[in-house]
Amino acid sequence: MEVSTVCREFVNRANRQDWRSAVLNLNGLNMYEMLRAIKALDAADLMSLRTALAALGAAVNRPRIDYALAVVTTNMVPATAPGDLGATGQVAEARRFRGRPTSILVEPIPKDRLTGLNAGVTSASNATMRTRLGAPRTTYSQVCQPVTNAALARRIVTRNVGPFSATGLDSALTSLAEVFTTLAAEQRLVYRVLGSAGMHCARYVRGSTTSVSNHSWGTAIDLKIDDVLDNRGDDQVLFGLHLISPTFNANGWYWGVGFPTEDAMHFEAGSALLQGW
Repeated sequence: MEVSTVCREFVNRANRQDWRSAVLNLNGLNMYEMLRAIKALDAADLMSLRTALAALGAAVNRPRIDYALAVVTTNMVPATAPGDLGATGQVAEARRFRGRPTSILVEPIPKDRLTGLNAGVTSASNATMRTRLGAPRTTYSQVCQPVTNAALARRIVTRNVGPFSATGLDSALTSLAEVFTTLAAEQRLVYRVLGSAGMHCARYVRGSTTSVSNHSWGTAIDLKIDDVLDNRGDDQVLFGLHLISPTFNANGWYWGVGFPTEDAMHFEAGSALLQGW
């Protein structure tokens, strides 16, 4: 499903720690989004949200929000529900959430609803990669294999880039760390649940016997949100990946959602960025 404008604004306000505005937006969500939006918060955020909720008093439907908070924080559905939550299906939604308590950050959203993707950024072709960095090796398969190009191999290193350590091209890791520094400040809810599904891997593009993956040069990375991988090729995109994609694009990284076969977990150094490496 698409994430509503009100829910997007809740995430935006929570990122900024503007909890009064966040609660006002939370108050306007249906129970499906309310539960999953609360699930994206950590313990400190929840404490701040509860303080803002108490201060707002009757300006919001506090019993309904308290009910959702109880479901998320205890993973239990309270025995009684306030108001019309039972009659309107909101209790049933709480029970469904309890069976799969995921945050809104891993909500799949339709690729065709996204705009402005990869504006001003192009994917680096195999020819561009070979010209700039040389061929990683002479033969490939669908399995990761060592780099045999000695000059390139010397540039494949392991570093901490912020939320995790990664192995890749030295220049790519430097750039990646800069991206994550920005995300830590601007998209902190996503940043703290970011994980890697791999960066350096000399192989063909999945399903190809001719095109070499840019992972082979260590200039691409696959990302997880809250330990969830986006499903390649289903034209659905994890909401958290969508939130961080503008920062990657602004730093010259291409988002794999733009490939003929959608690959939203994949971010790679764009053609222009590579020219300085």
